[in-house]
Amino acid sequence: MDRSIRLRRENTGETVRSAMLALALAVVFSLVFYTCNTPLGPAIGSDNAMYLTMGTALSQGYAPYSDIFDHKGPLLFLLQMVPQLLSGGYSTLAVFLQEVLFLWVCLLMFARMARRLGVKAVLVQLIYLAIYAPLTDGGNLTEEYANLFTLAGLDVMLGVFGEGLTEEEKRLTAPALCMGVMAMLCFMTRANNALVLVGATGALALYLMAAKKWAGLGRCVLGFTVGCALVTAPIVIWLVSQGALSDAIYGSLLHNMMYAETQGQSRVQTLLFDSYGHYAIFMAVLACLGAACAAVRTRRVPLALAMVAGAACGGLAGFLSHKFYRHYLMLSVPMAALGAAQTLALIRERMAKRLHGICCAAAAASLLVLIVSGVQINAQREADHAVMQTFTQDAQALYALVPEDERDAFMAYRVEPKWYVAAQALPCMRFYFLQEILADADPAVMDEIVETFETDPPKWLVIYYNREFGPPYDARVAEIFDTRYEFVAARGGYQLKKLKEAP
Repeated sequence: MDRSIRLRRENTGETVRSAMLALALAVVFSLVFYTCNTPLGPAIGSDNAMYLTMGTALSQGYAPYSDIFDHKGPLLFLLQMVPQLLSGGYSTLAVFLQEVLFLWVCLLMFARMARRLGVKAVLVQLIYLAIYAPLTDGGNLTEEYANLFTLAGLDVMLGVFGEGLTEEEKRLTAPALCMGVMAMLCFMTRANNALVLVGATGALALYLMAAKKWAGLGRCVLGFTVGCALVTAPIVIWLVSQGALSDAIYGSLLHNMMYAETQGQSRVQTLLFDSYGHYAIFMAVLACLGAACAAVRTRRVPLALAMVAGAACGGLAGFLSHKFYRHYLMLSVPMAALGAAQTLALIRERMAKRLHGICCAAAAASLLVLIVSGVQINAQREADHAVMQTFTQDAQALYALVPEDERDAFMAYRVEPKWYVAAQALPCMRFYFLQEILADADPAVMDEIVETFETDPPKWLVIYYNREFGPPYDARVAEIFDTRYEFVAARGGYQLKKLKEAP
């Protein structure tokens, strides 16, 4: 009895130490790499600025999509609203704490998977962070949040198939339900974020079909469907209560697909001749190597097939659009890190004498990547933060000229999205950022903007001052700015305009 109590206490102590180490890794990593919201001096960033504005607007009663637009999923709106509800608006610290929490749970997931595979948790965590670090792009992105849901799905998958268990040995309804929940949570951040789990789940379903395990397949389909419904139902109810369901379908699905097809680099050229494509190939190779190691270890194929399919779909997600932003590749990181863990597990079993040296080399390489990347990223953050301070002074000076009782009729048009954050302002039109970019995907966006300026124009307007960019202002909008607004002031490359009094 005393021995069992002692073992439980030792296990509890080990679990607590592991959780605290994961928390320390999450905090240190976040301070350095989540540059958009770090307490060390945030650089704000572009997408992050949009989301800070979005979250603050929602916390003050704006309806998603209808009053404040983005072509991301509705769950992202909720994830941006919660920190601002708790903080009062435009809080980078509140978002940072949310990011730390998500990363911490990701690392705990990896610790759990590492224990199942019999490898050092901290080593797998370091490998994950080293692969992830060059792709963070400042943080607070849809892919970042979706990684937690992807990892939770992979953890479920590993628990069922990781040691060669067959569908007869486990009831599959509950795991399939969890996979459905996680896949739909990914989908609700942005539709293509679900591809990794959809690919992995699809491969497992094909395996059950090929093996003619119809009962197991039926349980999986039922569980996955119910899991998707459990996530979808409350989000749909929320959107309906906001009167925004049709706008959400347009924004998160239709406009998102249109945006992906706007012009950009060739996919083949990017894959073969760009570092973006090379990094995608590296992660796919790592995941497939791990899949092969899993098949050798367990002598069963379901998990290996799921890993290969997930890796392929993660790569596909990174190339759906013609715009190749580094953070799109984040979706492949969980499967790549799991591949590394599976490889280490096979080395532990087959090459035990070399395990220590290989683990030390992997840890050293991961730490080197993190240190070099961290130094570079921190230097860029410091430079961007210094620019942001001047930018903020200019934005606040212009916004101070807008009477407080007229700030609900204010609009910043085609400026960097961080202008709103700097001025602590909110827009009076739903297309509040990079309007011509959105209209490039769907011309109907510009038609709506022009109609709003003609029928219910903002009283106050901030635009670029004496500055060219592409694509140019829509001719109709440019004419409205020139004829219906008068110059008030200029600061730092921006000008404030006021709507002329009716004659």
